[in-house]
Amino acid sequence: MFLPQVLLLTAFIAGNFAEEDDDRPVWDVITPCNIPNEATQGICIAPQDCPAYQAINKGQDLSSVGRLGFIRALQCPNENETMICCPKLAKASYRNPELSIDVPRRVRNSTAGVVSRLGEDDDECGVQTFQNKIKGSLTEIDEFPWAALLFYRNDYKGCGGVLISRNYVLTAAHCLAGGNYERHGPLAFVRLREYNLYTNPDCMVMDDGLDCSEDKLDVRPRSIKLHPSYQPDSVQQHHDIALIELAQPVRYSDFLRPICLPEPNLEPGLQQGKILSVCGWGRTDLFNVDMSSPIKMKASLPFVEQSRCGELYRSQALSLVRGQICAGGRKDKDSCAGDSGSPLMYYDRREAVWVLSGVVSRGTSTCGTVDRPGIYTNVREYLPWIKKTARL
Repeated sequence: MFLPQVLLLTAFIAGNFAEEDDDRPVWDVITPCNIPNEATQGICIAPQDCPAYQAINKGQDLSSVGRLGFIRALQCPNENETMICCPKLAKASYRNPELSIDVPRRVRNSTAGVVSRLGEDDDECGVQTFQNKIKGSLTEIDEFPWAALLFYRNDYKGCGGVLISRNYVLTAAHCLAGGNYERHGPLAFVRLREYNLYTNPDCMVMDDGLDCSEDKLDVRPRSIKLHPSYQPDSVQQHHDIALIELAQPVRYSDFLRPICLPEPNLEPGLQQGKILSVCGWGRTDLFNVDMSSPIKMKASLPFVEQSRCGELYRSQALSLVRGQICAGGRKDKDSCAGDSGSPLMYYDRREAVWVLSGVVSRGTSTCGTVDRPGIYTNVREYLPWIKKTARL
């Protein structure tokens, strides 16, 4: 990860699918599910509790479109936990852990001569063509098309970011300044239209064919603009926000689109009871790989009042300011190592758009700890600086 104390997206649930003292009826604990290519049903359990699942998702396994499609189909529809469909017998394995890719290919991006579902190069922010067919921690191939990755010297992948216009990506300032940046920098390029680090272009087996994205887009930075009040050496990490001006403007499509900034007429979800979302390529236990995920992941996190968050971090001598917000604090659902600078988002149902609420800044060294929410930079607090600097 880019900074030891910074958290990125994790999408796993630890422990067994039923606690020993769980007194619910067995039919409320065990959820049957369908395994692709098999007639016998499985059961929904945590990924790390299924040996068969651990055996099919090691590193380069995920470069197979058929294998990734199979893993996607194993996701159980559970809003609160990341669970997969596992064979009922403990020593059983998946008989054929691949989906056939011998299906018609559906190319739907505008650069290939096919008009986007959203219109040719439409300027609208915060919209996506994604339709939620499978719930889980894996994103769809066209979900959150504003997510970005920052690559440094020697192709080191250290942080995330979020596209806010054709020319600018927003990220955390600590991704572009400080000791770790001096070791790994300078910033080499910003990657857009990314989904699976192992493949290019990215493809996914869908019900109606093979859905493929455009090629990944790597854009060099023209300039880097840190917030003027950010202090790289401060443990507090206040004003942890920065803008990257891209060397050339990008063209929008189904797989590349900006998120909406939290304008006064939009709802950023920064109040008790609201559920926000985070996405990125941070550390996860869903895949049997070292450190960060090769696939874009997502998690839902509850907003945490700043007063409560400040109490939880008081032992670390952290002082939260208006420019910081908190979310998470649930077991094993968090942003985690590798997602610094990635977007914290809220879906404004009234306007039907995704709104950028925050960017990943910091948290505890152990992701997904109960009562240890992640700390994010409050984008609305810095909206005047963002709009002036990015000329929006």
